[in-house]
Amino acid sequence: MKASSYKYWKHKLIGLLLVGIAPAFAQGSATDSLIVASDLVRIKNIIDLQVKPDGSELAYAVRGIVADTTKHAVFRYETLWYVNRTASAAKLDPQQVDQQFTQILYSPDGRRWAVGKGSNKRSQLFLFPSDGQQPQQLTKLEQGVGTVRFSPDGSKVLISSSFTLGELVKSKDFNPAGQVPAWSLEKPADKGNASLLAEPAQKDRDGSLPQIIAYLKHDEQQDIAKLTNKLQFQTENSTTGEIRFTQWYVLDLAAKTPPVALTQGFRSHTGAEFVGNNRVLLSVETENGLHPDRVGSTDLVLFDLSNNKRQVILGDSIHRFQVAAVSASGKWVAVNRSLQNSLTVGGLFIYDTQNWKGNSLGVDRSLSNVQFAADEKSVYFIASDRGGRTLNRADIKSRTIQTLSSVEEGIGDYWVNGQKAFYTKTTFANPSELYRADPNFKAGTAITAINSAWLSGKNIGIAQKSSFRNEKGLEVDYWLLKPAHYQKDKRCPLLVEIHGGPASMFGPADASMWHEYQYFRARGYAVLFSNPRGSSGYGEQFLKANFNDWGAGPSRDVLEAVDLSLATGIVDSAQLFITGGSYGAYLTAWILAHDSRFRAASSQRGVYDLYVFFGSANVWPMLKRYFDGFPWEKGMRDILLAQSPTTYAENIKTPLLIFHGEQDNRTGPVQSDFLYKQLKYLGRDTEYVRHPRADHEITRSGDVGQRLDQLLRTYEFFERYRH
Repeated sequence: MKASSYKYWKHKLIGLLLVGIAPAFAQGSATDSLIVASDLVRIKNIIDLQVKPDGSELAYAVRGIVADTTKHAVFRYETLWYVNRTASAAKLDPQQVDQQFTQILYSPDGRRWAVGKGSNKRSQLFLFPSDGQQPQQLTKLEQGVGTVRFSPDGSKVLISSSFTLGELVKSKDFNPAGQVPAWSLEKPADKGNASLLAEPAQKDRDGSLPQIIAYLKHDEQQDIAKLTNKLQFQTENSTTGEIRFTQWYVLDLAAKTPPVALTQGFRSHTGAEFVGNNRVLLSVETENGLHPDRVGSTDLVLFDLSNNKRQVILGDSIHRFQVAAVSASGKWVAVNRSLQNSLTVGGLFIYDTQNWKGNSLGVDRSLSNVQFAADEKSVYFIASDRGGRTLNRADIKSRTIQTLSSVEEGIGDYWVNGQKAFYTKTTFANPSELYRADPNFKAGTAITAINSAWLSGKNIGIAQKSSFRNEKGLEVDYWLLKPAHYQKDKRCPLLVEIHGGPASMFGPADASMWHEYQYFRARGYAVLFSNPRGSSGYGEQFLKANFNDWGAGPSRDVLEAVDLSLATGIVDSAQLFITGGSYGAYLTAWILAHDSRFRAASSQRGVYDLYVFFGSANVWPMLKRYFDGFPWEKGMRDILLAQSPTTYAENIKTPLLIFHGEQDNRTGPVQSDFLYKQLKYLGRDTEYVRHPRADHEITRSGDVGQRLDQLLRTYEFFERYRH
């Protein structure tokens, strides 16, 4: 683009954005059918699906975006629940549920329940009849209701609540003896955690030591200071010294008695499921005398409600054992076994509860959303697989596995019995809809139109999948999305998108990038995305292939996909652009420091200096997982600096736009500060955008105005260098 033309369009674009109007070249009949930036607020996603046991009624939650039309770029997320009778084969006629309720549930006996705001403004459990009667509040828990699990006969319910350490020490339900943790708070000179039992005093900054301590505690309550003795003090968007624990109540619905504390102790009970009607299987942080921040394993504990006896079923102080599903009779239990902070896929094991002998399904993929079939002869699960999320069924005895859906789509929530199935699905054509199918998940038909209604008039592109084998013999998938109105004899600019993680995955199952891909396609760009070595969805060998090699190896995979796309004749080799977020930003910067083919680049919320990463990020254990050590350990400084893009920043000549949220503790904004200062000092073409209040989730679930800002700024920056 000529300088004069660029200056005209730049000023026109900025002026129009300031008054909240889309740019002129995004309007008009020629582009009405293409995706525009404001279509982001039209996208809806089904985020929860619940079905009555006989399949006669379902409930689902739809998450959307609502604009405040009185203010510039102000939006809010809104989740609405709907219920529907399912007797008709036609599309659903959704009945909206009162927004007081945040979840709809069904117990195995067919009753409808809800979780919603009670009189104390905390979430509580309600009986929510389907005959038009008023909902009845069943709980009045001070800490509120978290997760809810029903017994197979519907007579009892498990309810989780979250407590701070201070609340748990004072809890009459979960700590009736008024004890303190056996493990150390790691507070200097606090023998026996005596500070937890200190007698309260009147706050006085000029008084006695107890009064000064009370004054300092009040400072913390008033946000004047934050005190922490925790190793893991960084949250996603803040810092805290608070320790929280998940505890469980059991409520007898038949007896209509108050909830009774089921668990005790200063450990989180991360999961609970009924095994039959009178036993509960708990996932509990291992009791090994260590502070919770230093506990990486969980045990499975069987609790008998009839005699209050506890028995450790599984536990080795190494793995995390988590209950994934229990069959209706209690005969079978599916258990996820994983190794925290390791480059392993983990495994799903099926245990016979008569003898607690188990077998692995032997699936070399990350598995989720496990459900037993009604006849208890098979188990269903979702597998992250080659860019898709497939629905699978495994025979319990033979362990043979049948894949029921395609890797060209992403299955989310689902429900199935012997007559029919319901499930949510993401595709390249539509980010989210609800479907009905037969019990083998065949003959699927969409029964919602939360996106298809507004997409019906849109020109949507479908990315084409290809693959190649890299020098390690690993098969690498990549997808190329042609620009809108593509002309066969005219080569177009290419935008290369790199995913984060590194253990993440692009593909048809990823709804988070749907709008961005279609937006750049509508603006005339071909879009390329791939799953380089280290991505999830391809098994453990593929996952481990970037151990001690975050930069060179994965970048070769990305650039090979670029070369193969160039060979198609679709792409203009002189108009290549690149972008990525989180680890994708790391790899973007690495590529720019080692390859000069790109005209411009954008990196968001990235990691650029691995030596600094230990202090800047709340995911610092990744250093041990991927590089087998921490900065102060022998030889690690050299390894981390050799793997850091900042070490090679002097070689970056490509214009670069850098983004970071100011409250992003996943990676830390200091990472972007570092890279930006380097490039700016060196006189490179670079700009830096910090988004106030934004954390690491900005492009997926963050402030919508900032999501739009980031998208448009990236497009505008690239257009400066497009010709």
